[in-house]
Amino acid sequence: MFSYRSLLKQAFSLAWKNKYLWFFGLFASLTVAGGSWEYQIITQNFGQNLVDSSYYNLSGLLALGDLLKNFFSGFVNLFRFDFLTIINVLTLLLAATVILVLFIWLAIASQAALVDSTKKILTAGKKKIIITIRSGLTAGQRHFWSVLGLNILTKVLISLALFIISLPLLFMVISNASILSAIYIILFVIFIPIGTGLSLMIKYAISYKVLDNQSFIGSLEKSGKLFKENWLISLEMAVILFLINLLIGGLLLVGMALFLLPLFLLGLGFNLAWLTILIALVAIVLVILTGSFLTTFQIAAWTGLFLNLKERGGLAKLERLFKH
Repeated sequence: MFSYRSLLKQAFSLAWKNKYLWFFGLFASLTVAGGSWEYQIITQNFGQNLVDSSYYNLSGLLALGDLLKNFFSGFVNLFRFDFLTIINVLTLLLAATVILVLFIWLAIASQAALVDSTKKILTAGKKKIIITIRSGLTAGQRHFWSVLGLNILTKVLISLALFIISLPLLFMVISNASILSAIYIILFVIFIPIGTGLSLMIKYAISYKVLDNQSFIGSLEKSGKLFKENWLISLEMAVILFLINLLIGGLLLVGMALFLLPLFLLGLGFNLAWLTILIALVAIVLVILTGSFLTTFQIAAWTGLFLNLKERGGLAKLERLFKH
């Protein structure tokens, strides 16, 4: 019988017992799908009022355009300087590019590695299975370009939707017509389920690509069908995981406030640099470890849900309640 409790317990146990997977969780959290884009949509847009939230999104898109414009302008002006300056700057740019590419590769490969490793561990049962970081990254590398494409597709579609929704705000600056406010609210209400649905669908698409080796288009088609048939279950799982994230994050903040903050303030008050630095490092390590575990747990939960829905299907909690 389908049960969220058993799926979450299974994912939690998997993430806790296989701590080497936290390495993948650390980098996978940098991706759109691994970083739980649907949570960001909800928290960002409901943490502020509707208009302020969309102005923030619009200003972010415009700021990105200005940043790219200034970068290319600065790059062209660079060649007006002496040869040594040009070489130094180009070396720094090259190093930064290499580091960025490395992080992108690690993030995408780790995301695919977590999905692949989760299935191997779950299907192994009681049989002992050895998965190393190297073998995980090797498995992730095989699907790098497709998983990267799925992440980029999600980002582009959601950013495009944000831009379209923000267009009425541009016209509202010129005209205070009430119809523009109505159009904006309607577009905003439409965007939330579409953006959330896209984010959840991409999780299934990645699983189809990594676990079933589907083509890029094939994974999208199958994930769309799976999501359409199980959209309520997917939404319920997203809400449950969001609440778990919120709870664990809150407990971490309370714990650090109770145990680490007094020591940090003590170090500042008595000018104990070693104590201040030590507590700051402990706090950073705790945040990184917690974030890595949560990402591992979430991807394990979504992968477990994907396998369950594909093989046996399921019935959402709300459906079960109304059925009785």
